[in-house]
Amino acid sequence: MTQPVPYYPEQGVLVREDALSGLLPAGLRPEDARLLFVHAHPDDESIATGATMGRYAELGAQVVLLTMTRGERGEVIPESLRALEVGRPECTDDGTALGRYRVGELDDAAARLGVADRFFAGEPPALDPAAGFAGGTGHYHDSGMSWGPDGRAAPAGDSSPHSLTAASAGEAAAHVAAAVRAVRPHVLVTYDDDGGYGHPDHVRTAEVAVRGAELAARPGTDAAGEPAEPWRTPLLWAVEGEARPEDPRPQAAVHGSAERKRAAMAAHATQLVLAADGTRFALSNGVWQPFSALETYRLVAGEPAVAAEEEHPDTAAPASLPTALVTSVAAGLAGASVATVLHGAIWYSSAGWWLPWGLLFATALLLSVSLWTGTATRRVWAAAVPGLISYLVSWIFAYGGDGSVIVVTNPGTAVGLVGLAWFVLVFVVTILSVVVTGRWLRARRRADRTA
Repeated sequence: MTQPVPYYPEQGVLVREDALSGLLPAGLRPEDARLLFVHAHPDDESIATGATMGRYAELGAQVVLLTMTRGERGEVIPESLRALEVGRPECTDDGTALGRYRVGELDDAAARLGVADRFFAGEPPALDPAAGFAGGTGHYHDSGMSWGPDGRAAPAGDSSPHSLTAASAGEAAAHVAAAVRAVRPHVLVTYDDDGGYGHPDHVRTAEVAVRGAELAARPGTDAAGEPAEPWRTPLLWAVEGEARPEDPRPQAAVHGSAERKRAAMAAHATQLVLAADGTRFALSNGVWQPFSALETYRLVAGEPAVAAEEEHPDTAAPASLPTALVTSVAAGLAGASVATVLHGAIWYSSAGWWLPWGLLFATALLLSVSLWTGTATRRVWAAAVPGLISYLVSWIFAYGGDGSVIVVTNPGTAVGLVGLAWFVLVFVVTILSVVVTGRWLRARRRADRTA
């Protein structure tokens, strides 16, 4: 019988000893990554995944949020806003006013998390016109929640026919798929199949998010009804509601941004209260819970060990520092040696003029080696190494001893003028290589993000 993997407690969270430290495919840099978080209501993104979203936003990733409902059936904490809560005598609608208010809270929270884009199901790009909305509203309402006789969570008895749980899973999944095709995420994050704690909207969101990712791998239509290219999301992660040591699926434990998570949670004032010291929070039930910036996930689909380059070659990671250093120095020594030796070759004509073909050849060779080094390692500094080595080698030949016929700097001779020009051109090539490599890398990253 296989023994369970040992666990150790950290910040009140059970973390497996072999847990991964992040959610991205191997080899994909955060600044090249796109992450799509699919949540049920406003505030879920901050409470369940806020630290993770904030961390990846700080690292330069494109963090996108899809929220399935506007949270129309949430319980309201501030006394001054209690009239917005469905079921109270002062409330005169079906929660629409509360939903609008919570949209504003979500906007504030998303900004504090650093979310690049956010939208609701039914809003482009999370809209598949062919699927439509059977409820006729163009969006999904919060289903509310009640506790059934079996002790399990269920939709509220008076939930709207326009609620998320009233819609077919296929319809809702089609809208998620449209968002996936548009965002083209490397990572999709949602809930586990139990919804974290059993809320029916969470359970349904988990179901339609996974099904939507599967549908997105096939051709479909975008929000304008135009054909959309398929997209297979490399990794799907589920928020771990309660750690189970016997769960065999890979776990990820993300040490996220506590500052951004607290700021985002504070934006949802209708739904929660943060303690003054920021170490705990309470929902409408008044029960205090510990605040943690450590968030854990379980792998739902994909293989974390598969490098992103296999599917997205343009998002290849830079070479490791030792590899980049060895590559740039080796290329630099080879290129600098050949270029320095040949730079002084001159063709003299019978008419008295001369052509410094060696200087032209050496400059082109050094430029080619420098650009190759920078782009091959994807490190801007590596592009400068061949030039620096060339300068050092040339200086040693010219001034390191009694002089050398390889590098002559006497301006009274043709070869001396060529030698002086070589020092200038080495400097120019070095600067040019760094600039061109830097612009090339930025252009590739922008293209990857918009691909």
